[in-house]
Amino acid sequence: MLDETYKHILMCYDGSKNAEKALMKAVNVAKRNEAKLSVVHIIHKDNPQFEVVKPSNFQAEADQHAEEIRRHVEAVMDRADFKAFEVLIDTGNPKTKITYDYIDDLGTDLVICGHTGMDSYDKMDMGSTSENIARYSSVDVMIVK
Repeated sequence: MLDETYKHILMCYDGSKNAEKALMKAVNVAKRNEAKLSVVHIIHKDNPQFEVVKPSNFQAEADQHAEEIRRHVEAVMDRADFKAFEVLIDTGNPKTKITYDYIDDLGTDLVICGHTGMDSYDKMDMGSTSENIARYSSVDVMIVK
């Protein structure tokens, strides 16, 4: 439907360059639709960005990373003068957490994510998380290049 508006947008954020582009797109779409924006960051313990020496250090490192992500997203929202947002940070597999938990639990009607992310190692093809979301999402998906 051409005149459809979105009420609650879920943006998948992993800190990559593509996620930055997708975050700005999500803010613009949310503003145009007067929608709430939930920015979700899933800390995947098998992600190579965590160089945890001991398994017991994972939670401390994850907490520090989560706070950095939260502060960054809040700063972006402040610069964009956008207030109708929340930052949600969780641990687990981003593919399943976003697709099977967050979309339905939050009642979102649009998911926005980057074409590739931190785990893509600059592949030319679509990242596995964005591909999984596009394939299995129960709502509209916008993939930003």
